[in-house]
Amino acid sequence: MKILLLTVIMVLAVTIGNAQNTEKKSKKELKAEKKAQQIAQVKAIIKSKNFIFKAKSVNPANSTTKTLTTDFGIEIRNDSIFSYMPYYGNSYSRDYSNPNSSPMGFIQPIQKYDMEKTKSGYDVNVKVQNVHDIIDLTFHISEMGSATVAAASINRQSISYTGEILVPLPKE
Repeated sequence: MKILLLTVIMVLAVTIGNAQNTEKKSKKELKAEKKAQQIAQVKAIIKSKNFIFKAKSVNPANSTTKTLTTDFGIEIRNDSIFSYMPYYGNSYSRDYSNPNSSPMGFIQPIQKYDMEKTKSGYDVNVKVQNVHDIIDLTFHISEMGSATVAAASINRQSISYTGEILVPLPKE
């Protein structure tokens, strides 16, 4: 019995000694690993054409920047775009069939998707055509996921949004 007790104590002592000898990573190393992981994740979702832009503020062409308090965003899923964004600005032509809808609120197939790596991140150009308009969206995305979106339209003033890129939740 004494031998068994002595053996258990020895095993515990060796285990605790080994656990204390393992190197702990510093906060700086953990932060660098997290940053590298986030950069890789942003790169992967942009290349896969499967990401969400969550808007935090809007900058109309002839007005001051407005902070958004409601969830607004643009979701790109492979070959489709789901936009639920507000629009502030002048319209040169209007769709009178649905007067309460925002011109930046639509679900359309993507006509053109171009991605280019830049020095500080990525530029993604998306072209969408709906019934009454052609909209060019230019995403300027940093490596860490902060982004601006500039929306240019044939029938409306340009507008830009600032926010961040999010990873979409997996489908069940």
